[in-house]
Amino acid sequence: MSEYRNGLSAIKALYDEYISEVEQLERSKKPADGLLGFGKKIADDPCHDRFSERLGKMLEDYAAEKPDTSDIREVLEFIYSIQTEHKDPVSVYWLLNAVHGFTAELVGMLSREDASALYEFYEKKCPRRERFPVQKKILNALKSAAK
Repeated sequence: MSEYRNGLSAIKALYDEYISEVEQLERSKKPADGLLGFGKKIADDPCHDRFSERLGKMLEDYAAEKPDTSDIREVLEFIYSIQTEHKDPVSVYWLLNAVHGFTAELVGMLSREDASALYEFYEKKCPRRERFPVQKKILNALKSAAK
């Protein structure tokens, strides 16, 4: 059995690990870190790249297993909503939005019904005035998959 068989729990564990790591960095930073180019900026920490690479690989492997459309929908609902709970630190918020781009292959594997429901869900979670280009791309993919 693959480690990705239970996709959602593995993905949640990865997110929890990443968010905990950034929170620890926040707690241990010095007040002047990152100011005027001195010290270490949290946004430059390698944990962000590490999370992004691991999530991309995890989603690729998950898609290769051809999961059930309802399981995919559950995973995508989690990925598409977690950034609303983590607006601080900003580096986490930006990355949690950016990684939506890794989900395009999974969107194409959804049934019409799940794609349609997820489209409505995504529109509510990502209001038009707050959408990034990657979110517009995912909305378009969801809309196409729902047809």
